[in-house]
Amino acid sequence: MKEFIHLHNHTEYSLLDGSARIAKLVATAKENGARAVAITDHGNLYGAIKFYKQCVKEKIKPIVGCEFYLTHDMSLKDKNNNERYHLILLAKSAKGFQNISKLSSIGFLEGFYDRPRIDFEVLKKYSEDVVCLSGCIAGVISQTLLDANIADPYKEAVQWAITLRDIFAKGDFYIEIQNHFLEQELRVNPLLYKIAKEIGVKTVATNDLHYIHKSDAKAHDVLLCIQTAANYDDPSRFRFPNDEFYYKTYEEMLRVIPNEESLDNTIEIADKCNLTINFHDYCIPKFIPPEGFTDDAEYLRSLAYEGLKKRYGKITKEIEDRAETELNTIISMGFASYYLIVWDFINYAKKNGVPVGAGRGSGVGSIIAYAIKITDVDPLKYDLIFERFLNSSRQTMPDFDIDFCSDRREEVIEYVRDKYHPSHVAQIITFGKMKKKNAIKNVARAFQVPFADANALVKNIKDNDSKVHISDLLDRKNVHANEELIKLYENNPLYKEILDLSMEIEDLPRDRGKHAAGVIICSVPVSDRVPLSKNGEDTITQFDMTECEELGLLKMDFLALKTLTDIKMSIDFIEKFEAKKIDFNELGY
Repeated sequence: MKEFIHLHNHTEYSLLDGSARIAKLVATAKENGARAVAITDHGNLYGAIKFYKQCVKEKIKPIVGCEFYLTHDMSLKDKNNNERYHLILLAKSAKGFQNISKLSSIGFLEGFYDRPRIDFEVLKKYSEDVVCLSGCIAGVISQTLLDANIADPYKEAVQWAITLRDIFAKGDFYIEIQNHFLEQELRVNPLLYKIAKEIGVKTVATNDLHYIHKSDAKAHDVLLCIQTAANYDDPSRFRFPNDEFYYKTYEEMLRVIPNEESLDNTIEIADKCNLTINFHDYCIPKFIPPEGFTDDAEYLRSLAYEGLKKRYGKITKEIEDRAETELNTIISMGFASYYLIVWDFINYAKKNGVPVGAGRGSGVGSIIAYAIKITDVDPLKYDLIFERFLNSSRQTMPDFDIDFCSDRREEVIEYVRDKYHPSHVAQIITFGKMKKKNAIKNVARAFQVPFADANALVKNIKDNDSKVHISDLLDRKNVHANEELIKLYENNPLYKEILDLSMEIEDLPRDRGKHAAGVIICSVPVSDRVPLSKNGEDTITQFDMTECEELGLLKMDFLALKTLTDIKMSIDFIEKFEAKKIDFNELGY
């Protein structure tokens, strides 16, 4: 069996447009004997780390890329200058991945207009170690060939092909050939082969994959209805033209693109792409101590012993031994600056009257944190264990969860931005997923089921257990079986179809947002380490909290706690009307 490698694939992270789940995509590639498979979601790298890890797990080479939106001038942001051409970029190496990440960040932070866009100038700047495919029918070459308003479309298309060819290293630009039986594809494909030969580049066959199996096309179609808030039977709604956008075998690809060289070039490209992502490569900002201290370790030790004297009065051997054990671990693992960064912004908050919590989680087990007033809970008094927070065998960074007054939390984050530079600070992305009830109600709406009936369909379903799925509710042998739902499924054909389709889209990401507390503080611009996006006016990472930590980024949880606000208001009220100042630190815990 000959090998074909899919290089143009939209996973569930092409939000509400792709429905090829990463795990299933990688498993299908493995089942088909492919040595590699790619991820190329629309304009983003949201799924890149999940995809990379899944490929490594399945012993399949990961090819990480993106389908970019290319425009002539991304600074122009109006409907009359909003052409967007599709372009596939694939990372050959860590440098290539960094360049693609930079391009994706720029698309969101600088070029965004309806979609994250880049232009030719910025593409030239970040083209090193990147393989470029010319794109689907929406690529600039194909669109130029189809433009009846151009005097000589072929001549202009050749110029665009040369422009793209010359941006990338020799041999790293390929003209993409697709055939989903679309009239426009059939028109341009012979011309694309001709252009490739004329300018001395190779062609590569791809399929614009949006789902895994041909039978998944209807569920994908419903996903498009959810994206556009359209009814399934609306003839004018956005839909794909047919069911050809699935994972095809070599034989299926050869039937639609009878050019063995174009198919074989997928292997050539896969062999070029050798990305390795390093995890736990820390980039904690170096805390600069005041004059008189040689480094962060010396300053932390000084602050710690000064604080121990204030906390305990007399430093006993037990206290000193505990402090030295912790300091040796903290310093040897490279986390002195980490402690000082946390100490600094908490110190800022307290000096400026921002209420701060006493500490929570395993961090309160650190006597050094207690000494420098990161926490206010005595670990010796309560026999708390430091090693739960930090020990030499831990692979991930420690994590202090800090509560701030909800009304003034943003002041502290702004202080951190000013101190470390706005480009070195970002908040973290989260993804909202279609849980059981949400999936069913969305599909029901697409099929125009009345709101009250849709509510009745899900009334006995609980979303609080993420391990229980719709299929479990419909299985009488399962402990979570829902008899009422099973009867509706068995006796109402429309409800059966809705529930079947809901099972296919359940847990797919629906939208993105900002993590409630997580903030990244980096020693370099965050976009040098991970791609960035936007959530309103906030800059956010494209990777989630866990992935940012795994990549070595310093994550701080700035938690907003309304209780602290209420306590502060109560204390102020008592001081104003009773002339009594209450300090809980003096009262003790």
